[in-house]
Amino acid sequence: MELLVGRNGNFSCDDKTLGIDIACLSLINSNNGSIKFYGQSTECFLCNGTLRSVLPGNSNTTLSVDTKHPYHVYYVQDGLEYCQWVYFAAYYCSFLLLFRIYRITVPVIQQAPVNDQVTTFKFEEHGHYEMNLTDRSCSEIYTTYQPPNPYMPILAAFMLMFFFSATWALGTFVARSGLMTRFLRRDVPEVQSDLGRLQENESSPRPIERVTRFSTRVKFLDTFRGIAILLMIFVNNGGGKYWFFNHSPWNGITLADLVLPFFAWIMGFTIIISLRTQLRISISRSRIILRCFCRSVTLIFLGLVINSLTRTTENCVILKLNDLRFPGILQLLGVSYFICATLEAIFTKAQRTFQYDRLKFLQDILDAWAQWLVIIAIATTHLLLTFHLPVPGCPKGYLGPGGLHEHGAHANCTAGAAGYIDRTIFGNHIYMKKSGVYGKHPPYDPEGIMSTISAVLLVYMGVQAGRIMLTYHQAKSRVIRWLLWSVVTGILAGILCNFSKEDGVIPVNKSMMSLSYVLATSSIAFAMNTILYILIDLQHWWSGAPFFYAGTNAIFLYMGHYFTMGVFPWTLTINGVRTHANVLSLNLWTTALWAIIAYVLHKKEIILTV
Repeated sequence: MELLVGRNGNFSCDDKTLGIDIACLSLINSNNGSIKFYGQSTECFLCNGTLRSVLPGNSNTTLSVDTKHPYHVYYVQDGLEYCQWVYFAAYYCSFLLLFRIYRITVPVIQQAPVNDQVTTFKFEEHGHYEMNLTDRSCSEIYTTYQPPNPYMPILAAFMLMFFFSATWALGTFVARSGLMTRFLRRDVPEVQSDLGRLQENESSPRPIERVTRFSTRVKFLDTFRGIAILLMIFVNNGGGKYWFFNHSPWNGITLADLVLPFFAWIMGFTIIISLRTQLRISISRSRIILRCFCRSVTLIFLGLVINSLTRTTENCVILKLNDLRFPGILQLLGVSYFICATLEAIFTKAQRTFQYDRLKFLQDILDAWAQWLVIIAIATTHLLLTFHLPVPGCPKGYLGPGGLHEHGAHANCTAGAAGYIDRTIFGNHIYMKKSGVYGKHPPYDPEGIMSTISAVLLVYMGVQAGRIMLTYHQAKSRVIRWLLWSVVTGILAGILCNFSKEDGVIPVNKSMMSLSYVLATSSIAFAMNTILYILIDLQHWWSGAPFFYAGTNAIFLYMGHYFTMGVFPWTLTINGVRTHANVLSLNLWTTALWAIIAYVLHKKEIILTV
């Protein structure tokens, strides 16, 4: 983010309104000559500092700094860097490693004699800070005004939701247990009360169980889908402008990065259930494949409709065809769905088989050995393209964001082979974001061709989970296998990324849908699925509300929340200063409104699907 620079001596933090995730830093330059002040977010891995301001001699200059991540600062005087040592040493080993792997040549940074002051600092939103820059030295960054905790609105929101949930649960328990009825009858004589109960027991008929369209649905799975769709609505509307409710700048994983994998995984789960049902009622496999194709085309079409609108919380702009983005979330889901559904339609068995003798505990895997061979071949193709496809001007296997990454050595190599394929095939019909934490870089599409290929494995992980449920009828067998898959995929993801954010052969990366990302999110999905299964279907400790209602009409909520962005009453105008608190409250209001709409549809037994 650009730092906003005030005029020498005439600018103070009180003279302007600070925005979200912004703090004030006053720089006192005690040198007689001017110096160049540099800064960089630590989220920008292996990046050189960016010039923020030229500070005149004997001046007091105030800048605004971004507070999302720790920020590193230093200054340059007479060609030498000062207050840079801590940051430089932290990445020295990574620099040497990259030098050996890629044989890159980077201009040598001349380090001046340094002191021991730490100049990588975590600024707090709306805080006021100062730093003294003296001859060949600098002070620690110290706080002149400690702001309120910016995360208190989240705590308040959780406490409020907990209060309403507890109140609702208590009211439901009292209503179902009959405590209120017994309390109202406490003054009735004991004999009369007993006779009344006997008469009630003799005369009251057995309640008739009502069958609805929701009776045959897998409740814990609809709840899981509902969690994903409401989380997506919350995130797409801003997520309170908190960094962890938004996508990672590159490597790493946040709460927002779990939404798409959850949808893909759940979609895979439903594939095997739907196919097995259709095969049992003797629907031909060719007809099933045709249905899957039609559904896939529908999803792709809806995705293009969404891409034709540039939606913000304030306006809507219809794009021209020349600017239409071809890839997208629904496009990715549609293609990966068709591949996995076709595989299952060709190879899956209509009935459970009882064979394999000593290997019957692996029946869910052995029944699908042919499908797994195809899926492994697809994943292998993805890896071969990623690490061996020649990209002009870029090293093979480059997985970085380009721009400032690796000190700008590969500025035009954003997303490596994946970015190159999308730019070559789609041209300008891709996601056109060209700047961010890593500065300016070529465009790439996080839902492009390579991501779609990688998503096939993610969807099939869901297919495997569904097959486990259909193959084993004992709850213990299902739970053990789901948890084993969660542990195994999690360990494999950890090995690939070396259990770290930036290291490892394949870092966890949502933008490129890396293999470690697919395995890590699959691990979380298996674990979440197991927990919901136990709570809702096995122990009946939770009904799944309110997420269950949203999960039954997920596609309607997904499309609807795009078309209503910036529209009253889903979006309200903020008067005055935008803060985390008021943005979070508005985003929660939008999410709650869609949850209410889902509840109304549930009550009217309306299910809208593709």
